[in-house]
Amino acid sequence: MDWELCKTFVAVAETRSLAGAARRLRISHPTVGRNVAALEQQLGTRLFARSNDGLSLTSHGRKFREHAEAMAAAALRAEAAASATGEQARGVVKLSIGATLAAHWLMPRLGPFLRDHANIQLEIITHPFPASVRRREADVVLRPVDAGEENLIGRKIGRLGTGFYASRDYAAGRKLPERRDEWRGHHVIGFADQASNAHLARWSDVITRQGTLVMRCSSQGDMLAAARAGLGICALSCLVGADYPDLVRVAPQKLSSLSDLWLLAHPDLVALPAVRAVIGFVTDCAREDRVRLRG
Repeated sequence: MDWELCKTFVAVAETRSLAGAARRLRISHPTVGRNVAALEQQLGTRLFARSNDGLSLTSHGRKFREHAEAMAAAALRAEAAASATGEQARGVVKLSIGATLAAHWLMPRLGPFLRDHANIQLEIITHPFPASVRRREADVVLRPVDAGEENLIGRKIGRLGTGFYASRDYAAGRKLPERRDEWRGHHVIGFADQASNAHLARWSDVITRQGTLVMRCSSQGDMLAAARAGLGICALSCLVGADYPDLVRVAPQKLSSLSDLWLLAHPDLVALPAVRAVIGFVTDCAREDRVRLRG
């Protein structure tokens, strides 16, 4: 049986659409449709049925999915076993990391790593975040939560600090809040994307609830721009806020939050030399920058 057809089947089953599977596999929409049709012809049965919320598995599709996912796990183990015998780290490694950490922390440090590992093609995945290792959207993930429901291994490599920041122009001539009961009369910039920033969004909303919410932003980049424009006070990663001399931190000893940083990978992938190299590099960077990351 053609493994490419099975891989397409798994992607459609998980995304519940041909278009979603095409985006995940980076192939065309018609190719996904042809692969599904070819697999159904080989098996002599329908695997999907259309429903109000997308494509649903038929009873035969649900049974076949169990076997297809077992095949995917076996293929992953085979890939790891074959690659682990090589002495040189090579191949594509997909690292899932938040956009803020990628832009403000990891990117400036990548030059020496890429020069020393010319045979590794690193893919930085910032969306969707966090990407799923189980669905092969990523090989390694750096995120503020542990393995959760996914069968991943790894460890906590540091802590990421967040504080409130305002522009010096905004702060001029007014007293910045130092306690939760001193936000009245202040403008607040909140989080619009509460899914990927759930912990920080809740924390920010609780702390600033007596202030006046003037806008919400879906990215730290937009929140940074809004704060620098003097539109209000917002929560930023400390490693971001500290890079801009036109910003001041609000009550740094009192109004701050820390999130754990977990570096995780699939247990069948950690034997790959390329994956080990990326994990080692990110871990070393976090160890060296632990004070900067904490803020």
